[in-house]
Amino acid sequence: MRWLRRRLPKREVPGEDWHYLPPAQPAGREQLLVTRADGYDFARLDWQVCEACRVGLVIAIRVTDEYQDRNYGGRMLRYALRGHDDYAWTTTVQKAMGKVFFRRMSRSTGVQLGDGRKPFLCPHMRATHGLPGPAQQMPAVD
Repeated sequence: MRWLRRRLPKREVPGEDWHYLPPAQPAGREQLLVTRADGYDFARLDWQVCEACRVGLVIAIRVTDEYQDRNYGGRMLRYALRGHDDYAWTTTVQKAMGKVFFRRMSRSTGVQLGDGRKPFLCPHMRATHGLPGPAQQMPAVD
């Protein structure tokens, strides 16, 4: 017998909440979390942007297995790119699945992501420390 992987429909999770954690200081780390009603965060994106140097770094992106193939990664990344799509973006080292994701996102957004360059942090990004600031509730991202 042959098993086929069934793709779940791309839909929102009932009761999901989107939380944005802004940088605590300029060029600091930002975070986007998507949580269920019970508080479990099933999708997360961490990134940094420096307005002065016009660079961005995707630090980490994660969507738990049961929520894969519902476009959470793409929606989170598009949120981070808003207003910064003309910046020079790099990513941390990616596994095979991440490389495929970033190639696909580069094609769909027109923003070069994860092109094999070493992750770049400008002096302003390097000078920041710690985690993002307090979370802000936000409406679901399109």
